[in-house]
Amino acid sequence: MTHLKYNPKEYDLLWNAFHDQSRQLEIIDEFIEEAYEGLVIVDAEGRITKFNYEKLLGIQEADALGKHVTDVIENTRLHKVIQTGKAEVGDVQKIQGHEMITTRIPIKRGGKVVGAVGTVLFRDIGQVKYLADYIEQMKSTVKKYKKEIKRLNQAKYSFDSILTQNDHMKNLKKVAKLAAETHSTVCIEGESGTGKEYFSHAIHAASMRKYGPFVKINCAAIPKDLLESELFGYEPGAFTGASSSGKVGKFELASGGTIFLDEIGSLPLAMQAKLLRVIEERELERIGGNEKIDVDVRIISATNEDLRSLVSKGKFREDLYYRLDVVSLHIPPLRDRKEDIPLLAESFLKQFRTTLPNGPTAFSAESMEALGQYNWPGNVRELRNVVESAMNFARNRKIYSKDLPDYISTLRTQEIAKDQPAPEALLTDLDIRQVVAKAERMAIEKAIQVCEGNKSEAAKLLGIHRTVMYKKMDKLGME
Repeated sequence: MTHLKYNPKEYDLLWNAFHDQSRQLEIIDEFIEEAYEGLVIVDAEGRITKFNYEKLLGIQEADALGKHVTDVIENTRLHKVIQTGKAEVGDVQKIQGHEMITTRIPIKRGGKVVGAVGTVLFRDIGQVKYLADYIEQMKSTVKKYKKEIKRLNQAKYSFDSILTQNDHMKNLKKVAKLAAETHSTVCIEGESGTGKEYFSHAIHAASMRKYGPFVKINCAAIPKDLLESELFGYEPGAFTGASSSGKVGKFELASGGTIFLDEIGSLPLAMQAKLLRVIEERELERIGGNEKIDVDVRIISATNEDLRSLVSKGKFREDLYYRLDVVSLHIPPLRDRKEDIPLLAESFLKQFRTTLPNGPTAFSAESMEALGQYNWPGNVRELRNVVESAMNFARNRKIYSKDLPDYISTLRTQEIAKDQPAPEALLTDLDIRQVVAKAERMAIEKAIQVCEGNKSEAAKLLGIHRTVMYKKMDKLGME
């Protein structure tokens, strides 16, 4: 027998209503008919005063009233409950060959038992098992969705993910780590593709809020008329097309954690005022609602625009700017930290190897030099795309200049041509061996490039045996 909690006041009210006026009796009858598979009420002597077992036993109430409960319901224990004064909740009782789940509650007045109520919620124990399985399935589903929501709203990168050999970048990482230990707002500025989002993830992952949610929103990617509902949510039926169940906003989802507002410079002035209020008062109102909702959120913003310039032009609120810019980080473009290019390119190569296991494993010296000479207007994001593209086109174990996009490999060819001496300059070179070596190197490089890395075909094109070409390459220090 399982003893669960019950509320005796509910049964006292039921008892009072039963002995009250006729309207209350009608209400009780309706309640009993809908709520229970079976219900019986007995007095202090165990005689039936209310009976609703017709669906289970086929016995009319008129035929049961006044009879002792043991004469009408087999295996009943209502008379025992009257004697002990103790409730029996969730007990299994066999009636007409079926194991049913029953509950027996004593009715007390002034500490004295004056009757008892017995109910059947499930006419067969199999229904309980079905319900238990269904509840377990629902719990599993909820757990799965909660896990998925947590996965979607968590930081993916740490400070170890930010690869650099640049002194300025190393200093920025130190400042960001210090900022992570506080609850202050952080504003990250930098060109598109420099890695602002990496810093936001890393700050959250290193903070005291790391076990809370990390919610991202791109302010430029959401239509202005939908931005407020995305940030602050709305009540059911707040506007035409609104969900009947309402919606939780990003700030509520991020409570206890961090919200990352990317492209903050594109936020409309009206929304800037509401965001400022949330920062200052740490509370918000959903659209169509009057209730104040407390939020505990750390804000990290990012922009590829100059916020100070926007403030001077009246496009960004000055008071909001100072609220957001408590800790300021400016990420330099890749062209200002070209020493990071080999490190980043090798890292991307390693990442893509997981999906292209038979792809190239390294960069040739010429291709890495070509990457270093390019100006990278798209910054780290562009470099990543270029490496991925090269891995798909490469047909050798190394990535060569020919595998890079034309706008990069052509630039390298132009640089090589610029560095080569004019024919008349060669004639004035007193060391004929250097002149021959340079000419042979250029011829071999060009032949290999034309033959797409096939050295046997390159040797044929040069009119020499492959072994001879290998010896020349070795002598010239070529890969």
